[in-house]
Amino acid sequence: MTNSRTWVLGLWFFVSVVFAMAPLQTTWAESEQAAPAINNPNPGADLWRAVRGHLDSPAVTQVKGHDSAVLVNDEGERWTLIRVNELVPKSRDWLLFVILLLGLVYMIAGPQKLQHGEAGVEVERHNTTARFIHWFLAIIFIVLGITGLILLLGRVALIPLIGKEAFGVVARICKEVHNFVGPLFPVAIILVFFNLVRGNLYERGDIKWILKGGGFFSEGHVSAGKFNPGEKLLFWLTIFLGIGVSVTGYILDFPTIAAWIVSASPDFSQYRHVMELSHVLHTIIAIVFIAFILGHIFLATMLVPGTLQGMTSGKVDANWAKEHHDRWYAEIREGENQKS
Repeated sequence: MTNSRTWVLGLWFFVSVVFAMAPLQTTWAESEQAAPAINNPNPGADLWRAVRGHLDSPAVTQVKGHDSAVLVNDEGERWTLIRVNELVPKSRDWLLFVILLLGLVYMIAGPQKLQHGEAGVEVERHNTTARFIHWFLAIIFIVLGITGLILLLGRVALIPLIGKEAFGVVARICKEVHNFVGPLFPVAIILVFFNLVRGNLYERGDIKWILKGGGFFSEGHVSAGKFNPGEKLLFWLTIFLGIGVSVTGYILDFPTIAAWIVSASPDFSQYRHVMELSHVLHTIIAIVFIAFILGHIFLATMLVPGTLQGMTSGKVDANWAKEHHDRWYAEIREGENQKS
């Protein structure tokens, strides 16, 4: 009886302890589930965000300058691939296509000859100011075009010919010349605009000239003023392409502008991204610009003889003026008759 009572008391004590502990265990488990997660950020993640320039507060380094605290440029590899795989081969192919096209046009249509030969009498076409501005722009464009193409295509075209060391010297010279001459280009564009804009506005007869293709593929010349619609198109392309290549060029030449763009625009997180985009746009605009100028040089020197003379001596043959720019020639004769 005593033993039975002892076992019952022991069992009762065990069950009491178990039931007494059960609520405590349940409460502890619930409190464990309800507790917030331990906030122990990985310091490595912060480090790499700082390296890639994604922290709200900029990191600090001993190096001074724009984006000096950013050690990794996320967009750098993409820009490199675009330059190597897109800009370089397509720029080369586009320029080769233009040169071949001009050669085909020359074989089909030119050179054009005056129907009545030269008159032996010259009329003034461009004054000294116009010629100075034209050659000022032309020389700057040629220098920038040659140095720019060497920087863009030289690694592919010149290294096999002159070697890496020689190309390194050439590329460095081209870079310095390009950077120092470039800021003069918009000055030339402004001078050309104010000097020639009045003569390059639309006038009656321009649509007819365009529809007939300037007379290149038909008999006889099409009526035109001092500047035909083709020359007017070149003028306005020069102005707008000049603005585009100048703006992007200034950004590349003066990183402070890119840094200002980053501070003013939420679309960019690093000034390098602005520079990379500017480089791509600068290259595309420059290649299109060079292609059009190649066409201009081809027309002035090979397809329409006598055109270049107007920009060297300032005068052209009277029959050339009568056949290519008859309305302008009529205005000159009328002015001469009024004076006499």
